[in-house]
Amino acid sequence: GPRVDWAQTWSPGIEERKKVVKPDDGPWELTPEGHIRVVASKERDDVRVNSVDVNEQEIPAGSRSGKHWHMADEVLYVISGRGYSLQWDVEAEIAEKYHARIAKEPTSHDFQTGDVVYVPQNTVHQHFNAGDDEPLMLLSAQNRLIKLLGYDNVVYLENAPEFEAGSV
Repeated sequence: GPRVDWAQTWSPGIEERKKVVKPDDGPWELTPEGHIRVVASKERDDVRVNSVDVNEQEIPAGSRSGKHWHMADEVLYVISGRGYSLQWDVEAEIAEKYHARIAKEPTSHDFQTGDVVYVPQNTVHQHFNAGDDEPLMLLSAQNRLIKLLGYDNVVYLENAPEFEAGSV
């Protein structure tokens, strides 16, 4: 058939959104997970990203993120620093309603600058900075499709120390 403009299938207004997100385009926030800067999310209507939620995270030397559980899988790129990720598998039990059984012992995964860490769907996890002198910088991407299917809540099982202390 004849050539037609593909852009007509895009969401209205998408072409006006940013293709490049700069460091100053979003503030750092103190959350139960720790220091987070939202790069792309469904709440950010100024960025041309619809399939993944992207956050930058800074974990101070010797500290850790909050221990949390969400359904979406996650990929973390280690921008700088070194550390490890603890991951607890979650088993689904379907009875009169859905139940979860969280593993008593986690698996541990060491990482350093340039590595990519994968957190599977439905996994409790927590990240630790193993360095003594520099922050651990992570870039996280989570699959938004799972969230759009109704699994968009994050369960915080333990807050980051900085959130508990209320420091920035």
